[in-house]
Amino acid sequence: MTTAVNTAPIRAGADWKRFAIVGLCVLTLLVMLFTTQLNAVDRKTEEGLRLTGLDFLLGKTSGKSAGSCHPMVISAILFAVMGIAAAWFAPDRFVYSIVSALFLMVSVFMFRFDITYQAKGEFGLDKDSLVFTFGWMAAMGLSVLNFVMVIWRKTGRTMELRREEIAAIWSNANIRSGYKVPTTWMIIKKDFRQHWPIYLLILPTIIFYIVWCYGPMYGILIAFNNYKAKGGITGSEWVGLQWFRDFFRSAYAYRTIRNTLLISFYNLLVGFPAPIILALLLNEMRAQKYKRVVQTVTYMPYFISLVVMCGILTDFCSTTGLFGEIQKLLGSESPVNLLGDAKYFRTVYVGSEVWQRLGWDSIIFLSALSGIDQEQYEAATIDGAGKFKQVIHVTLPGILPTISILLILRIGSLMGVGYEKIILLYNGLTYETADVVSTYVYRKGIVDANFSFSTAVNLFNSVINFLLVIFANKMSALLTENSLW
Repeated sequence: MTTAVNTAPIRAGADWKRFAIVGLCVLTLLVMLFTTQLNAVDRKTEEGLRLTGLDFLLGKTSGKSAGSCHPMVISAILFAVMGIAAAWFAPDRFVYSIVSALFLMVSVFMFRFDITYQAKGEFGLDKDSLVFTFGWMAAMGLSVLNFVMVIWRKTGRTMELRREEIAAIWSNANIRSGYKVPTTWMIIKKDFRQHWPIYLLILPTIIFYIVWCYGPMYGILIAFNNYKAKGGITGSEWVGLQWFRDFFRSAYAYRTIRNTLLISFYNLLVGFPAPIILALLLNEMRAQKYKRVVQTVTYMPYFISLVVMCGILTDFCSTTGLFGEIQKLLGSESPVNLLGDAKYFRTVYVGSEVWQRLGWDSIIFLSALSGIDQEQYEAATIDGAGKFKQVIHVTLPGILPTISILLILRIGSLMGVGYEKIILLYNGLTYETADVVSTYVYRKGIVDANFSFSTAVNLFNSVINFLLVIFANKMSALLTENSLW
């Protein structure tokens, strides 16, 4: 005999917390925008200034920032909207709420820190006239409260699930006397006692990532100071968000971000399905010798050195190269140097990427295809399905988890176009369509030795990639029930 669990109070509590998170996000944003964030004196006119967050958003300041909005106000609006959407439309997606609340809080803190301590000249303010205001204190307090509320919501949801679990267990008449629901810590300790050799095996990997991946993240501080080798990271002058503002105001910001997204999108649109199609075609081949020949031919470009590959492309794309001769055969009297014309660069880059990685990327899909149960094909054949319907209803669903995971990783690197190949291929004539964020970072950091500026631009790039991974992972979990975590 089972006992029904009354979940009405639980749902009511969850709705109350959801409304609380939405209200706090809205209230934080309104306080930040419409209350006085700064009392100061204009450096030139000596007039008193009372600036709200809306003034910083609209660029109603003096100094170098006149007419330009503050990036942290924009980010606060963005993450407040994300927090509201997460709390209202995705109540069980805790990661959205926690990331939104955390970044909203960071945006508010960074906004005040920037205008108070490091950007007096930027906004044309007298450096001795800044005053903490109620607007800032309220926005800061509400941001912290918003973060606490999200944690509370998660804790409450966990307790609700635990109560439901306990009620379901005790409603079972076959449970032994004195049974206790194991906690997470109890499960971890039990698993460690049983599998401690495996934990020791992964210890070197954990140490490697801590030392070589997480340790160097300390260098992110360079993005917020005017780095000088003599003073080091901690001894250099702190400049706050100066480099971020300089980047977004420059003529290169729009061009590099646009080119990065377009090249990545074209590469994703063409380069992602191509290995899947090749794997499906190879999987249907019955002539094993011909299949091996095709695999070898498609794999070979991947093992060619990148420098050699770019040299081959340069020769092929010249007016006297392979593509130039093809243009002559087609009747062109003056062949075009494809790498010397900006409008052809993306096509050459994406086409060469597909050519070089097609066979290699198909390996993982061939491995996934080999794991599909052959009885499913036999059952489909009995039901009258032809080859095409077998692919649609058996093959593609069988490799869908692999496709989902790889697609998440590809989307997470949309802003991560590598600089090596582009540097070897581009020139002054193709900067308009070839210059991406990574090549711009290379030029500013290595060529111009402006380490702080290049670190700031690269940090912005990494944050965008991080958010894209989270977004793609959650969308994959909602649509296909497959995700990285």
